[in-house]
Amino acid sequence: MNVLFSIVDHLGRWMARLTMVLLGVMVVLIVADVTVRTIGLRPLAWASSTAEYILLYAAFLPMPFLVRGKGHVFVEFLRAPMSPRMRRFCERSVYVACILICIYLAWVATASGWLAWSEGSYETKTFDMPKWLVFLPMALGFWLAAIEWLRFLLGADSLYDIDPLKMDGY
Repeated sequence: MNVLFSIVDHLGRWMARLTMVLLGVMVVLIVADVTVRTIGLRPLAWASSTAEYILLYAAFLPMPFLVRGKGHVFVEFLRAPMSPRMRRFCERSVYVACILICIYLAWVATASGWLAWSEGSYETKTFDMPKWLVFLPMALGFWLAAIEWLRFLLGADSLYDIDPLKMDGY
């Protein structure tokens, strides 16, 4: 199981780095589009669609990395008055709920992507993009995030124990 968690960790880090590159590309693309419009040239028609797809990828690709790095918001005041035993029960319940939600959404994204692949359908905007590529980051993000939640469920580490000094980088 540790081998799987290690692979998912490396994949999650790679996907987070890819997201950073994509966001950088989006910034350059937007600046270029605004510059071209400002100097009176023909605007980059494909820039808006490309930025939309980048935002879609940026929402899902870093998901497993964020789970691993405890980059989620939680409400501590609900947990603070609980006994340690009740806290642990609630934590494990949250992990199970997150795993089930991620698996369900991953399944839906995978099935939708597979259907789009088998039908050969395209997303048509200013350029044609295979529709399965729209579902790919969702499926990857949710499947890998489910494995990261499973790591919390099976391990001794807690999502709620955050030490900012021990948070590693990218």
